[in-house]
Amino acid sequence: MENNKKQEVSILEKKRSWFELALAAVFYGVFIYLLGILIYVLYLGASFVLFIKLLTSVVSVGGFCLGYGLLFSATKDIIINVTDSIIITRYVVGPFSYDVNSKVTEFEYVSFFVDKWGEYATNLWYVKNRHYKMCSFETKQMAYQFCLDLSNKLDIDILDATEKGNFKWIEKDNFKIN
Repeated sequence: MENNKKQEVSILEKKRSWFELALAAVFYGVFIYLLGILIYVLYLGASFVLFIKLLTSVVSVGGFCLGYGLLFSATKDIIINVTDSIIITRYVVGPFSYDVNSKVTEFEYVSFFVDKWGEYATNLWYVKNRHYKMCSFETKQMAYQFCLDLSNKLDIDILDATEKGNFKWIEKDNFKIN
């Protein structure tokens, strides 16, 4: 009997907390309010100089508010379709989502390292020197556990690249984190 079920690995970002969503709502509200004022002034037929001044303030303050609204409300989910070799990155804001598909030929290994912000980041490597940045973690233990789970599901190796110039391949059975 042939198994037609597709094997997928999902990495879902946790839902935003209530205060992050409240902040996002405030930023979105300010953006919509500024946009409404701009449309109202345009409807009234105000002078060109007033319209340009208002437009510059709406673009600067509104852009700030829109950016922070997205920052506080957006989530990023990663779905790895093993059978079709596709990495799907899904950006979600409320009921709206946008998918970015990346075609991969073969998964090689997963690594974790210290990034420039001092966090432990993880990469999924494929096709010799190409990689996909997965997630960042606060502790080495959390990054290792994520890499271990992912490597077990994809049946690939783990590389510890936390020390510059001293990369170590990890044996999954007997590795202990400091």
